[in-house]
Amino acid sequence: MSYYETRRTSLPGGARRRSSSSDSLAQRTVDSVLSDLAPGWAAVDCRQASMVSEEARLRTFQHWPSSAPVSPVDLARSGFFYLGPGDRVQCFSCRGVLKCWAAGENVMSEHQKFFPICPFVLGREVRNRPRVQPRGRRPDCMDGQILGQLQRMATEDTPVLDNPAHPDMALEWTRLSSFRYWPLYAEGQPQQLARAGFFYVGHGDQVKCFYCDGGLRNWEEDDDPWTEHAKWFPRCEFLQHVLGQDYILSVQERYFGSPGVQAVGQETGTSPMQHREAETRDHEMETRPTPAKDAETAEEQLRRLQEERMCKICMDNQVSIVFVPCGHLVVCRECAPSLTQCPICRAPIRGSVRTFMS
Repeated sequence: MSYYETRRTSLPGGARRRSSSSDSLAQRTVDSVLSDLAPGWAAVDCRQASMVSEEARLRTFQHWPSSAPVSPVDLARSGFFYLGPGDRVQCFSCRGVLKCWAAGENVMSEHQKFFPICPFVLGREVRNRPRVQPRGRRPDCMDGQILGQLQRMATEDTPVLDNPAHPDMALEWTRLSSFRYWPLYAEGQPQQLARAGFFYVGHGDQVKCFYCDGGLRNWEEDDDPWTEHAKWFPRCEFLQHVLGQDYILSVQERYFGSPGVQAVGQETGTSPMQHREAETRDHEMETRPTPAKDAETAEEQLRRLQEERMCKICMDNQVSIVFVPCGHLVVCRECAPSLTQCPICRAPIRGSVRTFMS
């Protein structure tokens, strides 16, 4: 029996129960998670990631058995999407699976019973997007009409995610496997990072999005991968598909505070390991004691010089553009055109001057 398969167990009084096989993934190592999550189950592609939307979950019940005693509306509202075969459903948050539903069962109560530590059940922020019920329609009228609507809903236009920057990392299971050598000192949970679209690039705590190629590093304890993704890469189509534009705009408003800045982020869609890295570097320079020059080895001096000359946007090319009027020299010629604000001081860019490093 597979890890997320369920079974029926007779209880006193003829009751039936479904066994729970969902553990707290956050408390387990990447290797143990991967050993349980076989690719056949854990190949969580963009479609499954979109199950944070109740509407998207409801769409999956197109082939829900007509004889099933619980309604798709209640299941979707309680966090489940249709997995099949039979009446198997899965929670978008804890990934717990239930089946063998009985008449009269309360879906949310069953969810709480078998997966009590599910973040969705506990009311934590899991990016759930509830379905908006049409005005004037009574809830008890929904079930009789919902199956007839599913065929139409399934044929409506939905976002199609083409051309990811790293197609080999499009599956969540594959991204999670990249974290086998995630540093012990690094903040951030591999499961959360992988679910948010990131994979580990192999050095430091640097991760990249499989779709937009946006990179982040220098993670802090309270950083939320989804929020950071929306903060720095608002034009990522994977992010837009999973979280929706409203959530992305709310993050932009929260951190940047003006529609103008939001518009810049959506227009440029730059790849900022960028602002975040520049901010962190400034903080480190202020707080970290500078070693005496005579104590620096030639290797340390070379590394420091290379870092100073590295473009803070792409982290590959040498810096070559000075922004006017702030005077910061932090980006290369290829990355400069996409910016309207200096990534260091956020001053508006009025002009630029190209420099040549000797």
